[in-house]
Amino acid sequence: MEEAPNQDRRAGKRVLKIQPCFYELARIADHEIVDISDGHALSLDASPGGFLLLMPQPPQRRQVFEVHATSSTEEEETIKLVEACWTRELTFGVGGKVYLVGVRSLFEPARSTWQ
Repeated sequence: MEEAPNQDRRAGKRVLKIQPCFYELARIADHEIVDISDGHALSLDASPGGFLLLMPQPPQRRQVFEVHATSSTEEEETIKLVEACWTRELTFGVGGKVYLVGVRSLFEPARSTWQ
């Protein structure tokens, strides 16, 4: 499941943007069962067309899910549909794990950033 980030994308401009957000993941456990999980994540930075999340659970590679956050310029909630491009597990202490997840925004111009 863990995959190294695309090095070409790492050279792109990144803007430090730390803010809490909420996510919703749907996983198909069976042909008839869909498991929906949600939780809180932390957006760490934004780049043209995507951003970096710190999450308590890893999405599958290429999994599409929703990320909800409050815009920094407004109090209105923004919902983004994103695709997981890569994940990296971070371990701390005994049994503590979190995941860095690089996502790309779907359905918006590539040069826009997480606002």
